[in-house]
Amino acid sequence: MTSSSGNDTTRGQLLAAAEKLFLQHGLDEVSTRAIVREAGQKNQSALQYHFGGRDGVISAILVRRMQQVEARRKALLDEALESSGKPSLRTLCAVLVRGPFLLCREQKDFREFLGQLGTKLLASDREMTFALDFGKLPSLQALRVLIRQHLAALPPELLALRAENTNHFVLQAISRRARVGGSFRGRRAELFFNNLVDQVAAMLVTPASPDTRELLELDVSGEKN
Repeated sequence: MTSSSGNDTTRGQLLAAAEKLFLQHGLDEVSTRAIVREAGQKNQSALQYHFGGRDGVISAILVRRMQQVEARRKALLDEALESSGKPSLRTLCAVLVRGPFLLCREQKDFREFLGQLGTKLLASDREMTFALDFGKLPSLQALRVLIRQHLAALPPELLALRAENTNHFVLQAISRRARVGGSFRGRRAELFFNNLVDQVAAMLVTPASPDTRELLELDVSGEKN
């Protein structure tokens, strides 16, 4: 009988092998057989057993990387709350941006992932709930609650839409910088970071246009298209 630790080891080897090959050859050019071979596994059904197939391993890679972002973001949010019982809106936006930004600065493998694979994954129709849904990740859920305190006049439905869009925007912007080899250290990197925070804050605080409010009212009345 295979032990739990043995299963975890095999799963980790397959994930590492798959990410390495995807970075080298692209998402669509790597077979499950190549992943199993790169992981040093003799059982060709190992990937199917652990992930259910090729799409499953891609989703697992994405989830693992977004868990890294979640852990860093939670630590940053905890620090912000320790410094102030009610962080400013800009501070909260900075927490959202700084998690993936710092991971790109500190970890070459994360920077390569986000630069080479992140953009394709974020732009694809693959399952992105884990990465983008404020309701699925504790730090994102906490951020939305705190942001709501600063934007009480904004309809909740509109805030939810903007929260999803800003998170996606942040990941795409940092992914693009990583892809083109932009630095994550120094004055230019700090300019990129602070400007991105400014953009996120502006996206959140912009008043709803009459057209948007009219559509929200139609939704409330039940006249959805």
